[in-house]
Amino acid sequence: MIAKFDAFSGDAVTFSTVALVAYSLIALVFLHNTFQEGHVRERAWDWERVAGLALCLAWPLILLGIVVLARLGRVRIDEAR
Repeated sequence: MIAKFDAFSGDAVTFSTVALVAYSLIALVFLHNTFQEGHVRERAWDWERVAGLALCLAWPLILLGIVVLARLGRVRIDEAR
């Protein structure tokens, strides 16, 4: 039996949750590496260092927003039925 992934199945939600967690863990690793590079080199907190750290967080936050909006849309569709 082949699993069917569509926008409204529980399997798709579980898959997107796992993907979000995996992607967030990868982003946290890069965030930690970026922070450590600045710390080891004893760099000041200039705009480039702050921007680098902020960009490590940008994609996971956007992805989280997409997942939240998709879940809200799913709830509204289920309520309309």
